[in-house]
This record gives sequence, C-alpha cells and structure tokens, in this order.
Amino acid sequence: MTDSIPPQHPTPGDDWPAPDLPRGRTFPARLQLAAELLERITEQGLPADRSLQRELAARRKMGRRDRERVRELTLFVLRQRRVLDWLLDDSTPSMAARVAAALSLADALDPVLAEAAGLTPEATAALSRRRAERFGSLPWTVRFNLAPAAAEQWQAWQPDAPELLARALDARAPVDLHANPRRGDRAALLDELAEAEIAAGTIPGLPLGIRLERPARLTRLTAFEAGGFEVQDAGSQWVVRALQTRPGERVLDLCAGAGGKTLGLLDETRGQLRLTACDLHPERLDRLQARAQRHGDTELDLRALDATQPLPADLAGFDRVLIDAPCSGSGTWRRHPELRWAAIDWDALAETQSRLLEQGSQATRPGGRLVYATCSLWPTENEAIVEAFLAQHPGWSVIRPSLDGLPEDAFTADEWIRLRPDRHGCDGFFIACLQAPTGPLGSQPTA
Repeated sequence: MTDSIPPQHPTPGDDWPAPDLPRGRTFPARLQLAAELLERITEQGLPADRSLQRELAARRKMGRRDRERVRELTLFVLRQRRVLDWLLDDSTPSMAARVAAALSLADALDPVLAEAAGLTPEATAALSRRRAERFGSLPWTVRFNLAPAAAEQWQAWQPDAPELLARALDARAPVDLHANPRRGDRAALLDELAEAEIAAGTIPGLPLGIRLERPARLTRLTAFEAGGFEVQDAGSQWVVRALQTRPGERVLDLCAGAGGKTLGLLDETRGQLRLTACDLHPERLDRLQARAQRHGDTELDLRALDATQPLPADLAGFDRVLIDAPCSGSGTWRRHPELRWAAIDWDALAETQSRLLEQGSQATRPGGRLVYATCSLWPTENEAIVEAFLAQHPGWSVIRPSLDGLPEDAFTADEWIRLRPDRHGCDGFFIACLQAPTGPLGSQPTA
C-alpha cells in the first residue's frame, strides 16, 4: 500500500484536530474515568453512545460540565485513535495515555495529568515535539484514522475528495427525526420543537424529515410520548424512500433489527401496508413491537428467523423487499466511532450478505422491487455483492428510483445510490434498487 494520495486530490490541511472541551480544568479523576470507559467500550464491543449515556447518567453527583468533558474525551479518542497513537509514537498505548494526548491537542495537558496517565516527562516532551510536525505531512492512514483493514478497503475504493470525506467521518453527526403523519403532520412537530426551544428545520427531499440544529432532550416532548416521531438518520430515510411503496402492498423487511426502517415504511403509507418484519435476534423484534405500539402499529407480522436460510413458504410473492444487510458500518463512524476498530471477518460477512440477497430475491414477486442497502462505504460489501448476484440472475435488472430532492451526485454511473456525509449530510449508505423479472422462474440462479 502506498502512503500517498493521487495528485488530483486536495492538499491536506495543517490544523490538528482537537477535542471541544467545556471551560474549566480537567482533573485526573475525569481522565481516568474516560480511560476506563474507553477500555470497557473497546474490550466488550459496546456501542459508545449508549454506553456513555448509561454510565454518565449513573454518576448523579458529577456536574454537567464534567459529564460533557468525559463524553467529549471518550468520543474524541475513538475517532482520532490513529492520530493519538502517532503522537505518542506507540502502536499500543494505554487508554489513559491516549486521553492525555487528546488533552495535549486541546492545550489542556499539565504535568499532573501527564503523570496520572503514566507519561514520563520525557514522553510528554516527545509528544510536544511530534505535535510540532505539520499535520498535513502525516501518513494519510493516520490522518484518516484508519485501522489496517479499513485502510485496505479505502485504498481499493479510491473515493473522490478523500480529505473531505475523512473529515466528515470524524465530525459529530446531526440528530435527524422522521415524523409519524398518523400522529400529526411535520409542521405541528416543528411547532412543538420550537415551543420547547429546540431549533430544527426540514430536510430537503424528505417529506417526513427533520434535522435538529443541536442535540436536545426529546423524551420530554408530548410528541415523543404519543409516538409522533422516531430518531432516524436522513440516510436511512432515503433507503425507505427508495422502495417507493404504495398503499396495500405486501412488503418484507428481511433484516428489520429494532425496526427504524420498518416504522418508516409504515409512515410513508400511513400504515396502509401488509408488512412482515424479520430478524435473527428475537430481542430486537421485542423492541420493534414496543416501538410499533407507541407508534400506532399493532398488527405487524414479526418473524424471528435466519434469513440466510430458505424462508418459510408463506414468505413469498412480496411486492417490495428490503434487505438492510449487516455490514461493517463504516458509513456510520460519526455516530459509532467504536466501529472503526472492530475486528471483521470479511469473508463471512460477504457470505451472509450474498445469502440474504439470494433469499430476498426468492421472496420477491415477478416484476417486484428489491432494495439492497448497507450503511457501509466499501465496494466489497456493496457493488461486489450486487454485481455477483446479477451475474447469477440475468433476468434481474438495476432500476433508478425517481426520488425528488435526492442530489444528482448521489447516483453513480451504474445507477446505484451512494450517500456520503461530506456531500449529502447523512450517514454513508449504499442503495441498489433491483427489479425482478416478470417470468415465474426469473429469480432462479443460473448454473
């Protein structure tokens, strides 16, 4: 792998990233708490956002600024780990040392904190010398905070404007909502947000979409208790829109998880779908059931099953099939920075994705639509999977959905949809819209 970026790409900036800390001093106990949380999140593979919310809420005696400080330091280390390791000149430093390096980038590292992190005076001086380097001169894999496997994926993909994409993936994600039109229209929800002094606006192209200007407590809103909205990234809302469901259709959500897209599909048609939602994990479907009841959907067909295996006979003939396939999650690094460093069995993941696409195709009626989507940036999980499927199923075709408001640059030359946080303001998504052949044997693979 080379350590250079082709010359047509923009010159990297020289500004070092730094955590956005609240005013006041960081005490050693806060440094140690951030390090402990980082170790727990990393070793146990926990979602960072939920873990931080739970852990910090349990510390009721901690002040608001200290909570913000620990949260910001923890997330910054997860996002900027390669940069911090480069500063420390150590490929496996302690989490406490990484937190100390993060504090140095905010000009907030003093000798007491350095000692608490286990840094000697010599190590602290070396850290300062390395920080004097021009940030743009660092290896691109360091600047982009890529683990070795992710660097290989990035190099194989060669995205346009890589610096802009990398910086967007390091940024904090916005909070997006989709309104439930059966509980009130979007305008009414915007009015309630305004009354609660929560600044928000609409999302172009998404008739149910709302974006908050900054994070806010939403559970205290009347609309939340009434099931008036769901928190859902704009990219996920575009996946829902790509199915272009019509009232009365049979729809299969093959990898429903906790049901965000399931509920989005119902909202698009005001509940007028015959919808079946499947997932491998029953506890996720339990969460979906609870969310659906609050949302006003009580007649969902929920199935706990392994969708990589042949489906039950009654799961066939669907007008629309959604496969929101399990993936590396690289498009969601803004929200889930811990996924940057997750170990992935790429061969097993590709096998799962291919099997899901095969089973989904068997469930689609002749002439029906199947949408294969991931929140991954990597072609090995996206184009490669769909192209292999199409090669084995020559009757299937790629179609370009008519999506008013979706920027033209979201479509590739092959009519795939690729969403990027730097260009479209949402999580990274790949969306392939496929149409089944009209013949009864169209979904059968060739030899």
